Amino acid sequence: MINNGIINEMKNCPNSILNKHIHMAQQSKNKLISIYCRNAHLIKLHVENFHLNSDNDYGKFSVIDGDPNVKTTIDKIRPLLKKKENITVFINGLEIFDEEDYDKLLKFIRNIKEDKSIKFIFPFNDTSVKKGLVDIFLSDDFFNIYIPIEQNTHSIGYDETCDDEQQLKNILSSEEDIEHLKKYHTSLYLAVSYIYKNLSNDITLEEVAKSAYVSPSHLSYLFRTKLNTKFKKVLFILRLNKAREIITHNPRVTLTNVAIQVGFYDLSHFGKIYRKYEGSNIGDFRDSIRKQN
Repeated sequence: MINNGIINEMKNCPNSILNKHIHMAQQSKNKLISIYCRNAHLIKLHVENFHLNSDNDYGKFSVIDGDPNVKTTIDKIRPLLKKKENITVFINGLEIFDEEDYDKLLKFIRNIKEDKSIKFIFPFNDTSVKKGLVDIFLSDDFFNIYIPIEQNTHSIGYDETCDDEQQLKNILSSEEDIEHLKKYHTSLYLAVSYIYKNLSNDITLEEVAKSAYVSPSHLSYLFRTKLNTKFKKVLFILRLNKAREIITHNPRVTLTNVAIQVGFYDLSHFGKIYRKYEGSNIGDFRDSIRKQN
C-alpha cells in the first residue's frame, strides 16, 4: 500500500509531516539528516520545538550557527561531543559554505566515534541548490527530508477506493499531475519529469538519477518509499500513457509507429507490456478510438 507515500502526505499539514520524518530520521541508522525548505528560520524553530518536547527521548538539542571559516564551525561542535548524553546538533546558516567547506565538515563528522547516539541536521534551501550542492544533501549518507512549501494541501486525484496501481497511474496521468510532485520532493519531480520528456529514448536509471541530482540507489529509494514502486514501472506507465495519447489524437497511426515514439523498439514487447498493465490489447484500444471517431 502507498500508506506512507506521497499521496497520504498530501492529506496532512506540513508540521505533521515534518514531525513524522524527524522521528523516522532519529530512528534511522543515518548520522546525517538534511531538511529542505525555503524558510530555514521556521524549520529551525519547529525542529527545536520537536526535540524539546518532553514526549521524545532524543536527548540534548543544540543549535550551531555556521561561520564563514569552517574550522570555527567545527570548533563549536567539539565541546558538545564531550557530553555523555545523546545529542542532536542543528547546524544553522550554512548557505555561505561551498563544496570544499562541506567536505571538511562532513569528514570531521564521519570520523566521530560511534560511542553514543548523535545526529547532525543540515537545513538547506534554494541558495544551496543553485550552488550545485544538492547532490551532497540528497546522498545516501543523509536521511533526506523535504518539506512542502505551501500550507494548503493539493490533490492529484487521490481516491481511497483505488488500488495502489491505479493511484500511481493517477499521479502519472498528465504533465500537470506530474508537476504537482514538485511541491513534495524536488528530486522525485525532476526524475519523473525527465522520463516524461524523454520517452522515445532508451532511458536508464543512472541518467534519470543524474538529472535529479541524486545517486541511482537514492532515486530507487525515493520511488520505493514515496510511491511504493520501481523505476521500470514508472517508465512503463508513462510510456503507455503517451501511447494512448498518440492514438487518441491519430487513431490511424500504426502500432509500430506508436511503439517507436514511446521508446519500444519491439512491437511484441510493447503489446506484452500494455496487456500486463492495462489487461487488454493496444490494438483493441485503437479500434475503440476509431469507432468513437
